[in-house]
Amino acid sequence: MKTVLMAAGGFGIVLVAMTMFASGSRVTASAAIDPGVLAAREAAWRAYFAGDVKALGDLLPEEFIGISMDETPFSNRAQTLDGARAFREGGGRLIRLAFPDTQAQRFGDVVVLYGRYEVVIHSKGAERTMKGRLTEIFIRRGGRWVHPGWHLDLMADPVRSPIGPRDAR
Repeated sequence: MKTVLMAAGGFGIVLVAMTMFASGSRVTASAAIDPGVLAAREAAWRAYFAGDVKALGDLLPEEFIGISMDETPFSNRAQTLDGARAFREGGGRLIRLAFPDTQAQRFGDVVVLYGRYEVVIHSKGAERTMKGRLTEIFIRRGGRWVHPGWHLDLMADPVRSPIGPRDAR
């Protein structure tokens, strides 16, 4: 029975690989990230912090799902647009945006970005720096890139960490 299961599993892997090859879907390394994807990512982040719900709404399809950098649960397109609007209406503004490290996988008309971000915002009278990791998905639809999902997290600042390397023992 074990041999049959192993053979079936091996066959399944080969079948998936052959299907991807036959359909033209290939995983490509990050060496040549489509500039249109990077432009769409930059536009989405800037639109969010500018409260530009028109521009952000054009990039986020109806089926959008986001996992924010804070403790909030999953968000849909409407909640994300509301968050962008509220940030701007509350006087928030983007000071600096950077993506110091980005890698990508491309599967035909789907690109998955993995990387790090650094954002400096001014909100509620104070400047705040946020650094974290990201996974973002882009799909080419109708000749343009749309952004149906992201997962962001915050990285702890090692200087502010309550437990240092020596304390962890």
